[in-house]
Amino acid sequence: MHLNLSPSQMLDIWRLHTGYKPSLAESVFLRNDAIDTTAIHRSEMHRWYRRLLMEAPAEQLVAEDLSGIATLSADPDGHTLVCLPPEVVRILKVRLASWRRHARIVTSPTHILALRQNHPYTRATTSHPVAVFHDGELRLYPAATPDDTLLSLCGVSYSEDEYRFDDSALASIHPV
Repeated sequence: MHLNLSPSQMLDIWRLHTGYKPSLAESVFLRNDAIDTTAIHRSEMHRWYRRLLMEAPAEQLVAEDLSGIATLSADPDGHTLVCLPPEVVRILKVRLASWRRHARIVTSPTHILALRQNHPYTRATTSHPVAVFHDGELRLYPAATPDDTLLSLCGVSYSEDEYRFDDSALASIHPV
């Protein structure tokens, strides 16, 4: 089941799963001589969520269809550049109409598959396409044809105002 939680809802769930009790309803505690545990919990929670978005299996994430908002632009170096919104932090799958399958996605520009795209003889083909996603930039190899379209482009976005994931990801929260 997909969860869409506000920061306060996520904080309550975080406290439950890490061994803390949720805040009492309609109770306010004011102290000026203690550490700010809420700030510590929020920091841990943000760190866990960012790691979840970057490393978790696709089944634990809420994927968004980005094909409607992405724009393709040809590059003379033999690849297609896909412009994405800045909040997209991970690409889960991508496929052009001219390709025979989904691309293998690489996130490091120093990965051997990314480096092979620099030379025309070792570059990807339509039967084995490669997508390089790094620093918010998605490069597709081989390049799109002039009348090519995106068949699928799914990714994950980060927002500080909401936490979106599958409830199975809660198992990765470890108690203190």
